[in-house]
Amino acid sequence: MLTRKLINALATAGILTTLGTAAAAQNWPARPIELSVWASAGGGTDTTNRFLAQAVEPILGVKVNVTNRTGGGGGVAMNHIWSQPRDGYSWLGASEAMQVVKVMKYHTTGTPDWRWYIVAGSPGAIAVKPDSRFKTVDDVVDALKRSPKSVKVSHCPIGCVWHMKALALGQAAGVEFNYIPYDGSAPAQIAALTGEVDAVVSGISEQAEFIRAGKLRPIGMIEMKPFTFPGVGEIAAVGAKYPDIQKIPARQWLGMAIPKNTPVDVITKIDAAFVKAMDDPKIKSLATERFYVLFGEYGDQAEKTLQAMENAMSWKLHELKIAETNPSTLGIPKP
Repeated sequence: MLTRKLINALATAGILTTLGTAAAAQNWPARPIELSVWASAGGGTDTTNRFLAQAVEPILGVKVNVTNRTGGGGGVAMNHIWSQPRDGYSWLGASEAMQVVKVMKYHTTGTPDWRWYIVAGSPGAIAVKPDSRFKTVDDVVDALKRSPKSVKVSHCPIGCVWHMKALALGQAAGVEFNYIPYDGSAPAQIAALTGEVDAVVSGISEQAEFIRAGKLRPIGMIEMKPFTFPGVGEIAAVGAKYPDIQKIPARQWLGMAIPKNTPVDVITKIDAAFVKAMDDPKIKSLATERFYVLFGEYGDQAEKTLQAMENAMSWKLHELKIAETNPSTLGIPKP
């Protein structure tokens, strides 16, 4: 049996640990923060997080060091963050790819396990060569109604956000494309440029260089809102005619996350820093220079948005026989 002296000692130790944790949270941040980005350097996830790091440093008064931890479909970076103390000094540089890690067995956590901070993202667009016979999205839909699968559309790997956008368009319009996956948006766009495919679905930010050079012509935004591109004008929103694109609520988002069980005092400070950072000129330049839409969502609002994405994308991957696990066994609700 434990003696009263030992019991008192253990109780005191527990109190001291609690007090120590509370004091550390109150004094946070007292040292540099590490932001581990799941994607490689130079891409949208990496760039957005480096801009975010620069914006929050003067607000928090400490250095935010960005490290690229690639591999495992995001699992390498997530494992690293998940193995660290819950002290607010380890952040995850994330994107919409995080919403399928659980069903793909890249990581054991899902959307409810993290607190998300959504900075920005590129709207999705369908584009063709300038001399394409397709002048509008309706032209594409009409061709597919006459001859299913006659239009080849390229996109990033199966299960990625632009594949989901292409599926959403086909599903909403009641037609079926011939979906052609590539290793990423860059080769998918090259396929459209060379005529290997009829159209490409990718982010407007990824298409921007080719649009400005007159090598790609966007014919529709696979979104609910139109997009104004300098020198081109307003690109119509497909959702105006086919609102059911929302049934697959996939969207590109770029930002960060921390474990949800981080101390509340620390979360409060990170929330406040994030809100201020969204007004930083560096962050705002993402919209003007990279054609991103700024979101600034965090906390409950962000989780609600991303949970809907996790549900829809996980079940669609299961339907396509790509998912490694049945979403129902993971407690992921079917939309």
